[in-house]
Amino acid sequence: MKKQKRRFSVRIKKRGLLAPVLAVSLLSTPAMADDQAPKSDESGDVFTLGNVEVTGKGESIKNPAVEVVTSEDMLQFDTKTVSEAANLVPGVTLAKMGARNESTVYVRGFDLKHAPLFMDGIPIYVPYDGNVDLGRFFTYDLSELVISKGFASVLYGPNTMGGAINMVSKRPTKEFEGSAGTGYSSVDQYHAFANFGTNQGKWYFQGGGSWFDTNGFEMSEHYHNTTYENGGKRNNAYAQDWKVSGKLGLTPNSTDEYALSYIYQNGEKGVPPYAGDNLTNQKKKFWQWPYWRKQSLYFTSNTAIGEKSYVKTRAYYDRFKNSLLIFTNDSYSTVTPNSGNRSWYDDYTYGASIEAGTKLISNNEIKLAFLFKDDVHREDDDATGSPQKRFEERIFTIALEDTIKLTDKLSAILGVSYDFQNTVQAQDYNPIVSGGPNVLHDFDRKNNSDVNAQAALFYAYSDTGKVHAAVARKNRYPSIKDKYSYRFKTYVPNENLDPEVSNNYEIGVEDTFAKNIRVKSTLFFNDISKYILEVKNVEGTKSQLQNVGHVQRYGYELEANAAITESLEAGMNYTFMYNKNRTSDLVITDLPKHKFFAYGTYSPIKQLKLFASLEYDTRRYSSSDGVDEAGEFVVINTKASYEAIKDLVLEAGINNLLDRDYELTEGYPEAGRTYFVQARYKW
Repeated sequence: MKKQKRRFSVRIKKRGLLAPVLAVSLLSTPAMADDQAPKSDESGDVFTLGNVEVTGKGESIKNPAVEVVTSEDMLQFDTKTVSEAANLVPGVTLAKMGARNESTVYVRGFDLKHAPLFMDGIPIYVPYDGNVDLGRFFTYDLSELVISKGFASVLYGPNTMGGAINMVSKRPTKEFEGSAGTGYSSVDQYHAFANFGTNQGKWYFQGGGSWFDTNGFEMSEHYHNTTYENGGKRNNAYAQDWKVSGKLGLTPNSTDEYALSYIYQNGEKGVPPYAGDNLTNQKKKFWQWPYWRKQSLYFTSNTAIGEKSYVKTRAYYDRFKNSLLIFTNDSYSTVTPNSGNRSWYDDYTYGASIEAGTKLISNNEIKLAFLFKDDVHREDDDATGSPQKRFEERIFTIALEDTIKLTDKLSAILGVSYDFQNTVQAQDYNPIVSGGPNVLHDFDRKNNSDVNAQAALFYAYSDTGKVHAAVARKNRYPSIKDKYSYRFKTYVPNENLDPEVSNNYEIGVEDTFAKNIRVKSTLFFNDISKYILEVKNVEGTKSQLQNVGHVQRYGYELEANAAITESLEAGMNYTFMYNKNRTSDLVITDLPKHKFFAYGTYSPIKQLKLFASLEYDTRRYSSSDGVDEAGEFVVINTKASYEAIKDLVLEAGINNLLDRDYELTEGYPEAGRTYFVQARYKW
C-alpha cells in the first residue's frame, strides 16, 4: 500500500484497514518542513496549501482538538456528503433544518454560524445568515475533512466560536491519475463522479466533476400517515446536484507553490412538507428551490523566505445565487403573484489573507496573519412595489499565533486576534417610513469589535500517552439575517446586536494499551454569554433576537479502536452533552444528550470486506419551548466491498437495516430501509 501521511492514527498498519472515527485525531506541530514541502510524498493527494492547521507528521505537538477524516475514511464509511462525513467524529452531531430541507452539523453543540465551513482555508458560508446546506457539498473530490473543536486556530479568522470545518481538496502526485465511480440506490437515486490529475514537476492540474439525482426516498413501513404525508416515497423530496472544479498549480522549486482554483456548483431541490402531529403550531410550508448556484474562484500560495520563514496568501471571490418558490398548497402548482411568494438571493463575497511565519526564534514558530472579508447580500421578492434590497458588511482580522516547544515533553500553543465588523449598508423597504412605494431607506448601522485569545498545553507523559488542557475566548458576530430580517413579518429587526462570546475549556488524555488499543477521552465546558435568543411579544405578537442568553454546556467524549485479529477490527465513540439555559426556560434545540457510534470490519479474504455500523441518539428538542421533539433512534448500516480486479471495487449494502422510523427534526422523517449498489475505479 502506498505510504501516506495519516491524519487519524486509525490505520492498522499490518492490514491497511481504516477506522477513522474511533481513534485519536492528532494535530502535528506546524513545522517548517511541512509548511514548505508541497512535493512531499508523505502528503499523498492532500492539497497542503488548503490546510490552516497543519495536520501531518510534525516535530513535537499533536493537538487532539483537531480531527481529520480522510478520503479513504469517507469511502470506507460511505459518507457521500460533508455532513455525513463530519458525523463520524465524536462531538459532532448530524442535524436537519427540516423546514428548509438543509443538512447541517453541530460541533460540540455549536451550529455552522459558530463553527463555519471553509474550502482550502477560505470561508464559503452564505453571507446572509452564515449557514450553508451541507447536503449540497459532496465528498467525491476531497482529500480530507479537517474538524477543529473548541480550540480552532485564530488563523481561520472570525466567527470560529465553537470550531471550524475545513474541506481540503485533492492535489495530484503522478503524471496521470484519477478515480471514477457510479451508483444506484432505492427510489431512483443515482450518483456519479470522476477525478483526474497530472503532476508534471513544475506544474500540476487537478480536475473533477460529480452528479447526483434523486426523486426522493422511501419512508419506513412503520410510518403512520399524516395530513400532508401518506408514506411510501417522501413527498417533494427531489434533488439534483452537479459540480465541476479545476485547479492549476505551479511548483517552481521544492518549497514554493502557487495555485488557482475554480468551483461551480448547481442544484435544485424540494422541501418535504411537515409530516408530524403538531399541525396547530407548525407553519405549513410548501417550498421549492428551482436553482441553487455557487461559484468560487480563489488563489493560494506559499513562498519560502530563507530556510526558516515563509509567506502564505489567499485571495478569493465567491458568489451564491438561489431562488425560492412558496406555493399555496401541497399540489405545488400555484404561487400567488405580487405577494412575496417568490424570493431571489444574489450574494457575493470577496476577501484575502496574508500569513507570515518564522522559526528564527529557537523552539518557537510565530505566525502573524491579516484577513479581510467583504460580504454582500442582495434580495428581491415579487411583493408589489418591493425593490431589491442590498446589505454589505466587512470584517477585518489581525491574528498572532505562537507554537512553543517548552521541553522535549511539554509544548504550548498561544493565540490572539482582534476582529472589527463594519456594517457598510443595510437597506429596508417600508413605504410608510421611506416616503412611498419603490423607495428604500437605511437601517441604523452599528460596528462591532472584539478580541479572541486562547492557550493550550500538551504534555507527553510516555511514548504513547499524552494529556492536554486548553482554554479559549471566542466570539461570533451577528449575521445580516440576525440583525435585519423580518422573518416573514413575524420579527422586529435588531440593528444593535453585539457579538456572542464563549469561554471554552477542555482537558483530555489519550494513550495506547496492549500495543493496539487506542483510547482518547476529553472533557469540555462552554460558558456562552450574550447568546442571541428569541424574545417574544416585543411588538404585539412579534418576536426579536436579543443578546439575553447565558448558556452553559458540559460535555464528554470517549473514543477507542482496536485490531482484534488480522481480519477483524472494531471501534466506538460516545458523546455526552448537557445544556443549561440560565436565562429562561427555553431549551436548546437539535442536540441529543447522548450519541453512541460503533463499527466493525471483517475481511475473510483479501478481496472482500464486510462492514457494519450502528448509531444511537437520544431524543432531541425541535422547538425551544420543549413541545416538539424528535425521539431516540438506532440506525444500523451494512456494506460489502469486493475488489473484482486491481483497483476496481464493487459494493452493495443496506442502510437503516431495521427500517426504523426516525427523525432528526420532529415532523421530518428520514429514509427507511435503503438498498444500494455502486462501483469505483482508481488509476
